[in-house]
Amino acid sequence: MAAYQYVYHMSGVSKTYPGGKKTFENINLNFLPGVKIGVVGVNGAGKSTLLKIMAGLDKDFSGEAWAAEGAKVGYLPQEPKLDPDLTVRENVMLGVAPKKAILDRYNDLAMNYSDETADEMAKLQDDIDAQNLWDLDSQIDVAMEALRCPPDDTNIADLSGGEARRVALCKLLLEAPDMLLLDEPTNHLDAETIAWLQQHLIDYKGTILIVTHDRYFLDDITGWILELDRGRGVPYEGNYSDWLEQKAKRLEQEAREDKSKQKTLERELEWMRQGQKARQAKSKARI
Repeated sequence: MAAYQYVYHMSGVSKTYPGGKKTFENINLNFLPGVKIGVVGVNGAGKSTLLKIMAGLDKDFSGEAWAAEGAKVGYLPQEPKLDPDLTVRENVMLGVAPKKAILDRYNDLAMNYSDETADEMAKLQDDIDAQNLWDLDSQIDVAMEALRCPPDDTNIADLSGGEARRVALCKLLLEAPDMLLLDEPTNHLDAETIAWLQQHLIDYKGTILIVTHDRYFLDDITGWILELDRGRGVPYEGNYSDWLEQKAKRLEQEAREDKSKQKTLERELEWMRQGQKARQAKSKARI
């Protein structure tokens, strides 16, 4: 159970590029633990920029954006960077380094058991049980196979862009942060791999923000949609299909309001014209 009410907080967040172009302005959002959110908007609305800000990579903005104390945020960019000095397997293992350290310490103590280390061993065993670490190697193998990662000993320099994304995604999912920020996670994945990833994210216990052009993928995973619209961040409860319905109703309402405003403006203009004619007629009468 998370010790915080919100996993992430944004207050008054605005982003302006050099030259004065505003991407979004005064965004105020709080993200609940365990919520799955799809981020939508037209090209250039700032979807990827929002994720970069939340990941702590883009600091050139105004307002506040921070994760709750103790909450870990993980980010998959469209072009992830891997450690070129490590193999595929070694890069993936970076995601589980803290978990492996717990197992390694437990195994060291077990090999040299003594009464002095009994309490530490008991605590480590509790941690291993709580995090389901006894079969960590098997979990790594399953994830790498499901995401069709290249062979373990492959050099990073030899990977294509798509292969590198698979390795980065595998590392991130095994790391299992409290909040996942995924920018186009289905790019370069085949249908079978997308199906596995989709189910994995449905079962994921943490908070997820997804930017993707795969609307069916978004529809099956998300319970909320965050729309970036004309500089605003507008949340909708429901999946992508629900958002489409709500969006259509909102546009209908806006169209009715615009029509009403247009009629009001037309009446005002007509009144002004009539008033102008009346004044002209009055002036002629005086002459």
